[in-house]
Order: sequence, then C-alpha cells, then structure tokens
Amino acid sequence: MEMLTSDALDRARSFVLRSGRRLERARFAHLVDGGSLEDVAGELTAFQVEGGGFGRALESDARTPAASVLATLTALDILRMHGAPGDHPLSAGACAWLVQHAQTNAADQVVWPFLPQEAQVAPHAPWWDQSEPGQLAETFNGFLANPGLAITAHLWRYAAAAPQQAADVGVDAVLLSPLAAQARAIADSGVAAEEVNAHDAAAHLVGEPAVPDAVRGELLAYLTEVLPQRIMRTEADFTTYGIHPLWVAPSPTHPLARVVGPQIEIALDHVIGTQQADGSWQPFWDWGGWFPQEWEVAAREWQGSLVVRNIAALKAWGRVGKPDADSAASP
Repeated sequence: MEMLTSDALDRARSFVLRSGRRLERARFAHLVDGGSLEDVAGELTAFQVEGGGFGRALESDARTPAASVLATLTALDILRMHGAPGDHPLSAGACAWLVQHAQTNAADQVVWPFLPQEAQVAPHAPWWDQSEPGQLAETFNGFLANPGLAITAHLWRYAAAAPQQAADVGVDAVLLSPLAAQARAIADSGVAAEEVNAHDAAAHLVGEPAVPDAVRGELLAYLTEVLPQRIMRTEADFTTYGIHPLWVAPSPTHPLARVVGPQIEIALDHVIGTQQADGSWQPFWDWGGWFPQEWEVAAREWQGSLVVRNIAALKAWGRVGKPDADSAASP
C-alpha cells in the first residue's frame, strides 16, 4: 500500500504557503496543522459579494467578480468539508441567497442557473460559455442534477441544523418537497454518463444524512448500479476529466465507499504517485487555449485547491503519516 510520506506532506504544505491563495493556506492549516475553522471562514469572506452570495472567482474556472450560484455552492462545499455546522453564519447566508435566486423553469421545476449572464464578459473556461441564449442550460442539462442535487443537500442540511431560521428565509416544505420529488425523478430517469459532475452532485446528496432516507436511498440504488462502470478505473482514465472515485466517496464512511472500493485504492495510489516535485498536483483539465494568461492564474489556484482536496482524501482513507524510509532508519 502506497503512503504519502511526511516529506511529501511537507512539500504540499510548502507549495500552499508559497503559491496558494490565503484561503487554501487556511484550509491546509485546518486540515493538517491544527488551524481553526474560523480562519477558513474568515478567508472565505473575502469572496462574499452581497446578500450572502459569493463570487470573485472563488471557483477558479469562472473569473467573474459577480455573485453566482457556482461560487456560492463552492463556498458551501468548502464549509461542509471543513466541518462547519449547517447553521454556520456563512452557510446560512449562502442558503438564504440561493433561495432568493432560485428559478422555476418551463416544467415548473426549481433550478439554479450556475452563472449570471454578466459572467460572460469575464475570462472563463469553455464549459462556462454562454455566448448563445440558453447555451449554459443546454451544457448542464437544465441545471436539474448539477447543481440542483448538491444545492438540495445543502438546503436540507441547513434546515436540519436550524429549522426555524431556515423556514424564515424560505427553506421549508414549500421548497424542500418539490426538490425531494425532483431528486427522486432524477434517480428514476438517471443522468448521462458524460454529465461528470452530476454524479458528484448525486453522491453529495447521498452522503448528506439530513436528506430524507427515501430520497437518499433511491439515488444510492441508482449510483450503485452505474458508478462501477462509469468512474475512473485505469491510469489512462486519470489523465482526462472524468468521475473521480475520491470525489464521489471522499471518506470510508460515505455510503458509496463500498460501491467503488476497488477503484478507490487505484485512485489513492494514483494521487500519491502524481504529486509534483513542488508538492502540488496539476489539474487534469484545462481551458483548451481559451484566455491563456488567465488560465495560468486559474491553474495555479487549482493546484492549491487540489492539494487541500487530495490531502483530505488521503487522510480520510488512512494514506498519510508514514515516515520516510530514511527518516525511520535514522537513530
């Protein structure tokens, strides 16, 4: 079994301290070095825009300063990963902002378009392009599974932690009931294999205990059926963008851990083996030549983000902490 050595962990720390955003420095410190959750939350506030929403290129592939569903969901994901309670002030504010920006589509479904139209003028990855009317909705299949399922999980989490506060801003049965029905409909109809992040969003919902068991169970059954054939399984798979085992099952306690167990071990070995000499990991995607100067900035930010995400997964799966052989042999 490959382990991330103490030297490799030190190199990851050095990269984040040298080249990461202040946010990733605080996240790494909280994850590894005893830093506080509030330090992470404090750095997140630099990305707040207005009314509890987030923007300012928090999600590095969309450089718009405007508040967006994409950035706000990213902030909620970060808070959850670092163990912030569902009613943490930043989480509560973000959920309230999402309620205010929910839309109803032509089929009377609740959806959250990822980006406002104004984001088009800022540098962005090609998959965030919306130069044509309806283009972004087409790219993300109407926003139903992604980001809908992940947002549904966060709203249930907030409602469970602070039911009255959540109800005061509209996170109650009027919203949660149709969202639960939509989640079950997605479990019934499925998502296309190429909708990579829709699988991540579904896995997020399956792993959120605040979501009703019936809803979680239906999505778990669906993912149990399709994931083993769809997730990354070989070294070649990890060189392109795909459904990453560690992103759908970030810890052994996740309900999908047993489903993707064999692939998890391959993924963990791959992560350890592909750490760069500078301590970072390279993103396994790029912007395909779009906005080359801005991509250099975004790629550097993603390196810091991937350090945090990979170290978190390696820690959760027990792959961090073994001393180097030379160190262990020293008197």
